[in-house]
Amino acid sequence: MKNFLLFIFAVSLTSAGFAQAKVNAPGNFFLSKLKALPEPGRPDAAFIADYDLLRFNGEYHIGALALVEEEALDTEALEALGVINHSRAGNVWTFRVPLTAVEDFVQISGIRYIEIAEPVSPYLNENVVDSRADSVHLGLGGLSQSYTGEGVVVAVIDWGFDYTHPTFYTSDLSELRLVRAWDQNKLEGTPPADYGFGAEYIGAEELLFAKHDTDYVFGPGTHGTHVAGIAGGASGGPDAVFSLPGDDNVVFKGAAPDAELIFISLRRDAPSLIDAFHYIKDYAESVDKPFVVNMSFGSHLGPHDGNDLKNVGIDNMQGPGRIFVGSAGNNGTGNFHHERDFTANPDTLITVVTVHPSSDWGQTLSMWGSANSSFSASIALADSDDNFVFQSPFYLSSDEEQIDQTIPVGADTIQIRVLSTAAFTTNDKPNIRLEVRNATPHKIVLRAVSEDSHLHIWSNARMQNRYTNWGSNLTAAFPGAEEGNTDYAMGEPAGCGKSVITVGAYRAERQLPGGNTQFGNIASFSSRGPTVDGRVKPDVTSGGVQVYSSVNSWTTTGWFPFEFEGREYTWQAFSGTSMSGPQTAGVVALILQSDPFLTSLEMRELLKETARLDNFTGEIGEEGHLRWGWGKVDALAAVLVTEIIADTDDLIKAEDDFMTLFPNPAVDMLNLAFAEPLSGEVKVTFYDLSGKVVRTERLGAAETLSLSVAGMPRGVYLIGAEAAGRLAVKRVVVAR
Repeated sequence: MKNFLLFIFAVSLTSAGFAQAKVNAPGNFFLSKLKALPEPGRPDAAFIADYDLLRFNGEYHIGALALVEEEALDTEALEALGVINHSRAGNVWTFRVPLTAVEDFVQISGIRYIEIAEPVSPYLNENVVDSRADSVHLGLGGLSQSYTGEGVVVAVIDWGFDYTHPTFYTSDLSELRLVRAWDQNKLEGTPPADYGFGAEYIGAEELLFAKHDTDYVFGPGTHGTHVAGIAGGASGGPDAVFSLPGDDNVVFKGAAPDAELIFISLRRDAPSLIDAFHYIKDYAESVDKPFVVNMSFGSHLGPHDGNDLKNVGIDNMQGPGRIFVGSAGNNGTGNFHHERDFTANPDTLITVVTVHPSSDWGQTLSMWGSANSSFSASIALADSDDNFVFQSPFYLSSDEEQIDQTIPVGADTIQIRVLSTAAFTTNDKPNIRLEVRNATPHKIVLRAVSEDSHLHIWSNARMQNRYTNWGSNLTAAFPGAEEGNTDYAMGEPAGCGKSVITVGAYRAERQLPGGNTQFGNIASFSSRGPTVDGRVKPDVTSGGVQVYSSVNSWTTTGWFPFEFEGREYTWQAFSGTSMSGPQTAGVVALILQSDPFLTSLEMRELLKETARLDNFTGEIGEEGHLRWGWGKVDALAAVLVTEIIADTDDLIKAEDDFMTLFPNPAVDMLNLAFAEPLSGEVKVTFYDLSGKVVRTERLGAAETLSLSVAGMPRGVYLIGAEAAGRLAVKRVVVAR
């Protein structure tokens, strides 16, 4: 092996004194960087940009997401430090903390765990027909009425919005259906009263004057306009009729063309996402309307088991008429994931890391072990003869290191950053985030070892301090190395959430002259499940290939020009699960118009139970499918079933306090708890969604009754309990 003299210029960034057990690894890294500033209260421009700092009352603040024990929280200390709390999603709170107070903030009692510097990043006509939404719009197929999303709020969290596009008006172009927008990235303007950052626009006058949102960190965009048009576009008026090859009188209409719209241009930190959810919920409650949120973005930094803090916040916030829909991700073809159960195979794991061509910094390797275990990982560089020219030490998860090293290798350098956690707060799993910037011509070799861990690795492009969900292959191009795979490819939070409806993508079908059908198969890019904790994802699929929708007239020139108010607007075809997610979100809005009391969990089971199967999906059993979920979303079937469910809502609400079911969803056992002691026999009846009795039990009176549901098919049921002349009816989800 050729000898190299390595002069290592290392900055070991430790976090002593910062309550390390309570702060995530990127947060500890941030704290160390903050401490190294000459004046912590006066950061330079690069530091401000890297961490998306906000300025309140003349001071720069960092965003933080925290698990809070409210009874023990020292609110006086928070107030004294000038810490601002914007949102509360159960025990997940968002904070904006003055830079001069961060060190004291992490010591405050009542805060169990803090995430700082966690980023969030971005990911028609045939679709409407393919999902049967057109039949729902017309009230066909046995429906009692037409459904177009009227009375439902569709909220799109994204980037690149054109507030003026005619597709966001009513179908006769008389009224803008976009009722408000929050541009979280805008540095000037009037922010929402309870949040203090960004710019809020309410009503047509303010929105049309603003025209569009701020260019995002990746530059001008149109992603949000396209996504919103799929979910809730109204075609751009009666004259917006175009011709496509092989089609006549094409209208680019979204799934919920009469829904009320909210657009939020997201900052790239996790607290802003929870703030966005809270902002949407507050508005929807103020106008007494149900809402659905679409999330066509994600990352692969978290544990992929639904325990990421953003997912915990969604779990706390979901409920009747509060639905969350998200895209599965676009890593269906790249072998960017690897796993090894070291208890079964103790050999060193070796794989070669390729750098994504779109990366302008390098690669991020996000590694998560199993609960209550530990592992270590090392980076090496190998020349064309497979000789190591550089080897880092093995970084141990239990050491909780924060390291940033720039290392000369010959005439070039390699930069390595290590952020490690011994046990993540919500799942006790070890984590190492290893970032590599390789300026040498040599290939990157990752090695990992453990005695007791089941390790998962995801390799993604790192865009400066902004992460994306672009996976990059792990290959076998070194002796003893193993290539990665496409498993566990769902992004976070949308792809792994326990309370999120996750949507994969296929190419929507096209009916050809003569009755033949073209297309319909799964999209090659659509990410594959499961989640690390073994849940099948995606839940369902929708059209996501070559989907025509609106584009941002202020940044993008598309096709099919349409003149409105002296300005030209266009449409364009994009592909991705970013397109299939909003198609399903729009269908959810149609369902909510029929029954606004469905929860996110009930909605998900309803979509799965009514999903359409064909020769492309094949037969899908109770266990689901790791690419298709439970099939193709069928709006007509879902709304037909929802009309039946809605008929029971008054009955359910009438005795709402008499009986409580838990857990719901139920997997093995279901408990029925009553508000007062019962006497005599209790008759318990299960009904399917058609109203058919599927099971009856007669039980002795008790304050709490327990029933096994282990043998029942998964789905949504009505359960009635009758005793002593009283009847209580509830919905229950039986899950697997």
